[in-house]
Amino acid sequence: MYDIRRLVLLRDLAERTTMTAVSELHGITTSAVSQQLRILEEEVGAVLTRREGRVLRLTHAGRVLVDYTSRIITALEEAESAVAATAEAITGVLTLATFRTAQTRLALPAAARLMNENPGLRVQVVDLIPVDAVPAVRQQEVDIAITYSYSFRARDLPLGLSSEYLFDDPLVLLAPPGLRERARQQGLSAVRDADWIAARDGAPSIVSVMYACREAGFAPRIEHRSGTFAGMAEIVDHGLGVAVVPEMSVPPEYRHLIACTVANGSRQVGVTYRQASLERPAVAAAIRMLRTIAAPEQLAS
Repeated sequence: MYDIRRLVLLRDLAERTTMTAVSELHGITTSAVSQQLRILEEEVGAVLTRREGRVLRLTHAGRVLVDYTSRIITALEEAESAVAATAEAITGVLTLATFRTAQTRLALPAAARLMNENPGLRVQVVDLIPVDAVPAVRQQEVDIAITYSYSFRARDLPLGLSSEYLFDDPLVLLAPPGLRERARQQGLSAVRDADWIAARDGAPSIVSVMYACREAGFAPRIEHRSGTFAGMAEIVDHGLGVAVVPEMSVPPEYRHLIACTVANGSRQVGVTYRQASLERPAVAAAIRMLRTIAAPEQLAS
Protein backbone atom coordinates (compact mmCIF):
# COMPACT_ATOMS: atom_id res chain seq x y z
CA MET A 1 0.00 0.00 0.00
CA TYR A 2 1.30 3.45 -0.92
CA ASP A 3 2.41 5.80 1.87
CA ILE A 4 -0.11 8.67 2.16
CA ARG A 5 2.62 11.14 3.19
CA ARG A 6 4.52 10.49 -0.02
CA LEU A 7 1.34 10.80 -2.03
CA VAL A 8 0.74 14.22 -0.47
CA LEU A 9 4.25 15.32 -1.43
CA LEU A 10 3.56 14.32 -5.02
CA ARG A 11 0.23 16.18 -4.99
CA ASP A 12 1.92 19.30 -3.67
CA LEU A 13 4.69 19.01 -6.26
CA ALA A 14 2.01 18.90 -8.96
CA GLU A 15 0.71 22.26 -7.75
CA ARG A 16 3.95 24.01 -6.80
CA THR A 17 6.24 22.49 -9.50
CA THR A 18 9.54 22.70 -7.57
CA MET A 19 11.14 20.62 -4.83
CA THR A 20 12.10 23.82 -3.01
CA ALA A 21 8.48 25.00 -2.80
CA VAL A 22 7.34 21.62 -1.49
CA SER A 23 10.14 21.49 1.07
CA GLU A 24 9.22 24.96 2.36
CA LEU A 25 5.56 23.96 2.59
CA HIS A 26 6.32 20.89 4.69
CA GLY A 27 9.28 22.22 6.64
CA ILE A 28 11.69 19.55 5.46
CA THR A 29 14.80 19.64 3.29
CA THR A 30 14.71 19.49 -0.49
CA SER A 31 16.78 16.31 -0.43
CA ALA A 32 14.22 14.70 1.90
CA VAL A 33 11.41 15.54 -0.54
CA SER A 34 13.45 14.13 -3.42
CA GLN A 35 14.24 10.95 -1.50
CA GLN A 36 10.60 10.35 -0.56
CA LEU A 37 9.46 10.81 -4.15
CA ARG A 38 12.15 8.40 -5.38
CA ILE A 39 10.87 5.81 -2.90
CA LEU A 40 7.32 6.43 -4.13
CA GLU A 41 8.41 5.84 -7.74
CA GLU A 42 10.00 2.54 -6.67
CA GLU A 43 6.76 1.53 -4.91
CA VAL A 44 4.66 2.46 -7.94
CA GLY A 45 7.09 1.04 -10.48
CA ALA A 46 6.74 4.01 -12.83
CA VAL A 47 8.32 7.38 -13.48
CA LEU A 48 6.08 10.04 -11.90
CA THR A 49 7.78 13.32 -12.84
CA ARG A 50 9.78 14.84 -15.66
CA ARG A 51 11.82 18.02 -15.71
CA GLU A 52 10.78 20.91 -17.95
CA GLY A 53 13.30 23.70 -17.59
CA ARG A 54 13.35 24.76 -13.92
CA VAL A 55 10.13 23.00 -12.95
CA LEU A 56 8.91 19.43 -12.58
CA ARG A 57 5.79 18.19 -14.36
CA LEU A 58 3.90 14.99 -13.72
CA THR A 59 3.91 12.12 -16.15
CA HIS A 60 0.61 10.45 -17.03
CA ALA A 61 1.18 7.95 -14.23
CA GLY A 62 1.88 10.81 -11.83
CA ARG A 63 -1.34 12.60 -12.77
CA VAL A 64 -3.37 9.42 -12.27
CA LEU A 65 -1.82 8.93 -8.83
CA VAL A 66 -2.48 12.55 -7.80
CA ASP A 67 -6.10 12.23 -8.89
CA TYR A 68 -6.54 9.23 -6.60
CA THR A 69 -4.62 10.98 -3.83
CA SER A 70 -7.20 13.78 -3.79
CA ARG A 71 -9.98 11.23 -3.46
CA ILE A 72 -8.15 9.42 -0.65
CA ILE A 73 -7.57 12.62 1.32
CA THR A 74 -11.21 13.61 0.88
CA ALA A 75 -12.36 10.20 2.11
CA LEU A 76 -10.08 10.40 5.14
CA GLU A 77 -11.39 13.84 6.07
CA GLU A 78 -14.97 12.68 5.62
CA ALA A 79 -14.22 9.82 8.01
CA GLU A 80 -12.67 12.22 10.54
CA SER A 81 -15.70 14.51 10.29
CA ALA A 82 -18.13 11.63 10.73
CA VAL A 83 -16.30 10.37 13.82
CA ALA A 84 -16.14 13.88 15.29
CA ALA A 85 -19.90 14.21 14.78
CA THR A 86 -20.47 11.32 17.19
CA ALA A 87 -19.02 13.29 20.11
CA GLU A 88 -21.35 14.92 22.61
CA ALA A 89 -19.47 18.24 22.66
CA ILE A 90 -17.62 20.39 20.12
CA THR A 91 -13.93 20.17 20.97
CA GLY A 92 -10.50 20.44 19.38
CA VAL A 93 -8.91 23.22 17.35
CA LEU A 94 -10.52 25.19 14.53
CA THR A 95 -8.32 27.41 12.36
CA LEU A 96 -10.14 30.38 10.81
CA ALA A 97 -8.45 32.48 8.12
CA THR A 98 -9.69 36.01 7.50
CA PHE A 99 -8.72 39.03 5.46
CA ARG A 100 -7.87 42.11 7.51
CA THR A 101 -11.07 44.16 7.16
CA ALA A 102 -13.27 41.20 8.09
CA GLN A 103 -11.29 40.48 11.24
CA THR A 104 -13.03 42.95 13.55
CA ARG A 105 -16.53 42.60 12.11
CA LEU A 106 -16.64 38.83 11.58
CA ALA A 107 -13.67 36.68 12.59
CA LEU A 108 -13.02 37.89 16.13
CA PRO A 109 -16.69 37.99 17.24
CA ALA A 110 -17.19 34.51 15.75
CA ALA A 111 -14.10 33.13 17.49
CA ALA A 112 -15.07 34.62 20.85
CA ARG A 113 -18.66 33.36 20.72
CA LEU A 114 -17.66 29.89 19.55
CA MET A 115 -15.20 29.43 22.40
CA ASN A 116 -17.64 30.88 24.92
CA GLU A 117 -20.38 28.47 23.85
CA ASN A 118 -18.00 25.51 23.48
CA PRO A 119 -15.40 25.50 26.31
CA GLY A 120 -13.58 22.53 24.79
CA LEU A 121 -13.01 24.32 21.47
CA ARG A 122 -10.00 26.50 20.59
CA VAL A 123 -10.30 28.86 17.63
CA GLN A 124 -7.12 30.12 15.98
CA VAL A 125 -7.44 33.22 13.78
CA VAL A 126 -5.01 33.66 10.87
CA ASP A 127 -4.64 36.82 8.76
CA LEU A 128 -4.67 35.77 5.09
CA ILE A 129 -5.97 37.44 1.94
CA PRO A 130 -8.23 35.21 -0.19
CA VAL A 131 -5.58 34.51 -2.82
CA ASP A 132 -3.59 32.79 -0.07
CA ALA A 133 -6.50 31.63 2.10
CA VAL A 134 -8.21 29.49 -0.55
CA PRO A 135 -5.09 27.36 -1.22
CA ALA A 136 -4.55 27.13 2.55
CA VAL A 137 -8.05 25.68 2.97
CA ARG A 138 -7.45 23.21 0.17
CA GLN A 139 -4.11 22.16 1.66
CA GLN A 140 -5.76 21.69 5.09
CA GLU A 141 -3.52 24.38 6.58
CA VAL A 142 -6.68 26.14 7.79
CA ASP A 143 -10.17 24.77 8.31
CA ILE A 144 -12.31 27.59 6.92
CA ALA A 145 -11.65 31.05 5.51
CA ILE A 146 -13.59 34.29 5.27
CA THR A 147 -13.03 35.28 1.65
CA TYR A 148 -14.34 37.70 -0.95
CA SER A 149 -14.64 38.07 -4.68
CA TYR A 150 -15.52 41.20 -6.64
CA SER A 151 -18.99 41.24 -8.16
CA PHE A 152 -17.68 41.82 -11.66
CA ARG A 153 -15.26 38.88 -11.66
CA ALA A 154 -16.08 35.21 -12.05
CA ARG A 155 -14.86 33.02 -9.22
CA ASP A 156 -13.78 29.42 -9.66
CA LEU A 157 -12.94 27.34 -6.61
CA PRO A 158 -10.61 24.33 -6.67
CA LEU A 159 -12.24 20.91 -6.73
CA GLY A 160 -13.45 19.86 -3.29
CA LEU A 161 -14.04 23.39 -1.98
CA SER A 162 -17.32 25.26 -1.52
CA SER A 163 -18.14 28.82 -0.57
CA GLU A 164 -21.26 30.16 1.13
CA TYR A 165 -22.26 33.75 0.42
CA LEU A 166 -22.63 35.96 3.50
CA PHE A 167 -23.21 39.54 2.35
CA ASP A 168 -22.26 42.27 -0.13
CA ASP A 169 -19.69 44.87 0.89
CA PRO A 170 -20.38 47.80 -1.47
CA LEU A 171 -17.57 49.78 -3.06
CA VAL A 172 -17.58 53.47 -2.13
CA LEU A 173 -15.81 56.57 -3.34
CA LEU A 174 -13.75 58.49 -0.79
CA ALA A 175 -13.29 62.17 -1.68
CA PRO A 176 -12.07 65.37 0.02
CA PRO A 177 -14.61 68.15 0.74
CA GLY A 178 -14.18 70.01 -2.54
CA LEU A 179 -15.13 66.97 -4.61
CA ARG A 180 -17.49 65.13 -2.29
CA GLU A 181 -20.70 67.03 -3.08
CA ARG A 182 -20.10 66.89 -6.83
CA ALA A 183 -19.49 63.15 -6.61
CA ARG A 184 -22.74 62.66 -4.68
CA GLN A 185 -24.62 64.33 -7.52
CA GLN A 186 -22.70 63.05 -10.54
CA GLY A 187 -20.98 59.84 -9.41
CA LEU A 188 -17.46 58.86 -10.46
CA SER A 189 -17.52 61.04 -13.55
CA ALA A 190 -17.24 64.07 -11.24
CA VAL A 191 -13.73 62.99 -10.19
CA ARG A 192 -12.37 61.82 -13.53
CA ASP A 193 -9.69 64.57 -13.48
CA ALA A 194 -8.72 64.04 -9.82
CA ASP A 195 -5.57 62.37 -8.56
CA TRP A 196 -6.24 58.80 -7.42
CA ILE A 197 -4.97 56.66 -4.58
CA ALA A 198 -4.77 52.89 -5.14
CA ALA A 199 -2.96 49.75 -4.11
CA ARG A 200 0.10 48.46 -5.90
CA ASP A 201 -0.29 46.86 -9.33
CA GLY A 202 -1.37 43.24 -9.01
CA ALA A 203 -3.28 43.71 -5.75
CA PRO A 204 -6.91 42.51 -5.89
CA SER A 205 -8.35 45.94 -5.05
CA ILE A 206 -6.62 47.69 -7.96
CA VAL A 207 -8.88 45.70 -10.30
CA SER A 208 -11.95 47.22 -8.65
CA VAL A 209 -10.60 50.74 -9.19
CA MET A 210 -9.81 50.18 -12.85
CA TYR A 211 -13.16 48.48 -13.49
CA ALA A 212 -15.21 51.20 -11.74
CA CYS A 213 -13.46 53.99 -13.62
CA ARG A 214 -13.71 52.19 -16.95
CA GLU A 215 -17.46 51.79 -16.40
CA ALA A 216 -17.64 55.54 -15.75
CA GLY A 217 -15.83 56.23 -19.02
CA PHE A 218 -12.30 57.16 -18.00
CA ALA A 219 -8.94 55.80 -16.84
CA PRO A 220 -7.79 56.98 -13.38
CA ARG A 221 -4.59 58.97 -12.96
CA ILE A 222 -3.00 57.10 -10.05
CA GLU A 223 -0.63 59.40 -8.18
CA HIS A 224 -0.38 57.71 -4.78
CA ARG A 225 -0.05 54.11 -3.64
CA SER A 226 -0.94 52.54 -0.30
CA GLY A 227 -0.91 48.97 0.94
CA THR A 228 -3.94 49.44 3.21
CA PHE A 229 -7.41 50.90 2.81
CA ALA A 230 -6.90 52.90 6.01
CA GLY A 231 -3.78 54.40 4.43
CA MET A 232 -5.75 55.35 1.32
CA ALA A 233 -8.40 57.04 3.48
CA GLU A 234 -5.71 59.00 5.31
CA ILE A 235 -4.31 60.29 2.03
CA VAL A 236 -7.80 61.33 0.89
CA ASP A 237 -8.36 63.07 4.25
CA HIS A 238 -5.30 65.22 3.54
CA GLY A 239 -6.87 66.35 0.27
CA LEU A 240 -4.41 64.59 -2.02
CA GLY A 241 -6.89 62.65 -4.14
CA VAL A 242 -9.78 60.19 -4.24
CA ALA A 243 -10.06 56.42 -3.82
CA VAL A 244 -12.50 53.56 -4.31
CA VAL A 245 -12.53 51.11 -1.40
CA PRO A 246 -14.92 48.56 0.14
CA GLU A 247 -17.25 50.23 2.62
CA MET A 248 -16.41 47.80 5.43
CA SER A 249 -12.74 48.79 5.19
CA VAL A 250 -13.34 52.47 5.98
CA PRO A 251 -12.23 53.23 9.59
CA PRO A 252 -14.81 55.11 11.72
CA GLU A 253 -12.68 58.25 11.80
CA TYR A 254 -12.74 58.45 7.99
CA ARG A 255 -16.37 57.60 7.25
CA HIS A 256 -17.12 61.27 6.64
CA LEU A 257 -15.06 60.92 3.44
CA ILE A 258 -17.62 58.61 1.80
CA ALA A 259 -19.12 60.49 -1.14
CA CYS A 260 -21.22 57.79 -2.83
CA THR A 261 -21.44 54.11 -3.63
CA VAL A 262 -20.03 52.79 -6.90
CA ALA A 263 -22.70 51.60 -9.30
CA ASN A 264 -22.72 47.81 -9.71
CA GLY A 265 -19.60 47.45 -7.58
CA SER A 266 -19.18 45.35 -4.45
CA ARG A 267 -17.13 42.70 -2.71
CA GLN A 268 -19.13 39.54 -2.14
CA VAL A 269 -18.00 38.23 1.24
CA GLY A 270 -18.36 34.53 2.01
CA VAL A 271 -16.94 31.60 3.93
CA THR A 272 -14.91 28.96 2.08
CA TYR A 273 -14.48 25.41 3.35
CA ARG A 274 -13.68 21.88 2.25
CA GLN A 275 -16.80 19.92 1.38
CA ALA A 276 -15.39 16.87 3.16
CA SER A 277 -15.19 18.80 6.46
CA LEU A 278 -18.76 20.07 6.53
CA GLU A 279 -19.97 17.32 8.87
CA ARG A 280 -17.27 18.18 11.40
CA PRO A 281 -19.14 19.85 14.27
CA ALA A 282 -16.63 22.68 14.75
CA VAL A 283 -16.73 23.62 11.06
CA ALA A 284 -20.52 23.49 10.90
CA ALA A 285 -20.81 25.56 14.08
CA ALA A 286 -18.35 28.18 12.75
CA ILE A 287 -20.28 28.55 9.49
CA ARG A 288 -23.55 28.96 11.41
CA MET A 289 -21.94 31.55 13.67
CA LEU A 290 -20.54 33.55 10.74
CA ARG A 291 -23.95 33.43 9.08
CA THR A 292 -25.55 34.82 12.24
CA ILE A 293 -22.99 37.61 12.70
CA ALA A 294 -23.22 38.53 9.01
CA ALA A 295 -27.00 39.03 9.21
CA PRO A 296 -27.88 42.63 8.17
CA GLU A 297 -29.12 43.63 11.62
CA GLN A 298 -25.89 42.37 13.20
CA LEU A 299 -23.57 44.12 10.74
CA ALA A 300 -25.49 47.36 11.18
CA SER A 301 -25.09 47.32 14.96
